[in-house]
Amino acid sequence: MTTPDQIRLIVEPRSFTAVGVSRRTGPGSYNLLEHLVRYGYKGHVYPVNPYTDEILGIKTYPRVSAVPEVTDLALISLPRSSVVQAVKDCIEKGIKAIIIISQGFADANDEEGRRMQDEIVALAKSSGTRILGPNTFGVANAALRFCTAYLPIPMEENGVGTISQTGATFVGLNDIRLVGKAIDVGDACDVDIVDCLEFFEQDDDTRVLALHIEGMPDAKRFLETVQRVALKKPVVALKTGRSGRSAQAVQSHTGALAGRDELWDVALREAGVVRVDDIEELADTLRAFLTLSAPGGNGIGVMTPTGGFGIIAADACSKFDMEVVEFTDGTMAGLRALSPEWLGVGNPVDYFPGVSIMGHPRDEMELAAMRLIMADERVDAVLGVMGAFGPELGDDLAAMAREMSRDFPDKPLVYFLYGPFFEQVRAKLESVGTCLGFSSPERAARALAHLLRRAAFLSRYEASRKGG
Repeated sequence: MTTPDQIRLIVEPRSFTAVGVSRRTGPGSYNLLEHLVRYGYKGHVYPVNPYTDEILGIKTYPRVSAVPEVTDLALISLPRSSVVQAVKDCIEKGIKAIIIISQGFADANDEEGRRMQDEIVALAKSSGTRILGPNTFGVANAALRFCTAYLPIPMEENGVGTISQTGATFVGLNDIRLVGKAIDVGDACDVDIVDCLEFFEQDDDTRVLALHIEGMPDAKRFLETVQRVALKKPVVALKTGRSGRSAQAVQSHTGALAGRDELWDVALREAGVVRVDDIEELADTLRAFLTLSAPGGNGIGVMTPTGGFGIIAADACSKFDMEVVEFTDGTMAGLRALSPEWLGVGNPVDYFPGVSIMGHPRDEMELAAMRLIMADERVDAVLGVMGAFGPELGDDLAAMAREMSRDFPDKPLVYFLYGPFFEQVRAKLESVGTCLGFSSPERAARALAHLLRRAAFLSRYEASRKGG
């Protein structure tokens, strides 16, 4: 059995043995079995608890050996002093994949924890069993309605695969759920980030990968693997441990080596990984790769109902190396025909005088100006600015986004939205599935820039392959 196949047993188990499920249920019990019942897990679970015959109406077993089948996976959630024996029991049963939720091993500040982890590693190597953890939330799989975290986790089949060194990512971010399929490697005593990368490389459900990296014991192996994966699907990484103090925290959290940040920065870029600086940027970048086409270049057109915000948007584009281009003569002539004669037409396009002075209906003016900008051969993407002052605006923007994606499929459209109805308008706009709304022009421009950088990486690779 290859490594991806064994990781598949961990992420996609059709049956699993749960060692250490509590009899306590209800609020505050953190009962895995209770969560699985609520999720509607599609496989079979065999709880092991010697002190009861059933939990939540599900039959329990006094020991691993009493479970009536060799399950795909075993989950161990016991005090650390009992974990080694539980691992032995699972291996003797013939189970080839184990998750250890329990803490207090390499993450602990004592020799006993490290000794026990070494014993677990030796058991894994001698038996061919793969072990995820210890000190982990484990895995989650929205399609299977399966999650091993002790907290209730919101899941969504959204094409995102997440590999992290903290279970906190399972909860998700404000703008996107990270749990399509997710793996928390924890202390990574056996299964590590590279193993997970190899699984997601072959997983057709995963369209974009999110990585949370604290440290890496074998950076060379990681970079070779992640470059191969990045050639097949976007990989977005939040590499933490930049400061000296945070690097110390990494050591106490997972026992991982953080490494020099400036070296990581160069190495990730060369491997085709999009590195982000914070969780807001992580969410924006994942959403961009899931939703938008890559621009063919860095030429951008800006359309705005207010000159001041147009200038702010243009500055944001320049900050991320997106060029606010000069329109062609044909585009300029079309825009002049829509505008008062005294208006200095250019990029950014301030279309509101065409509404307030010339009397064009707002939606017709926006559509006409947008179509002219999109059709310009120098424009590779468009950033729109719009005040969300009423929920009905969402329908108008959605209709325009739908039309633009149909007629200009290779030119991404994003919006900087502001105003009291931001959330409602953004939800309606994004329901089209080809356009995104952001709370600042910087976030919008940065997302486009990440799309462009990945496209450039793929182009460089293809050129080097043909040349070599």
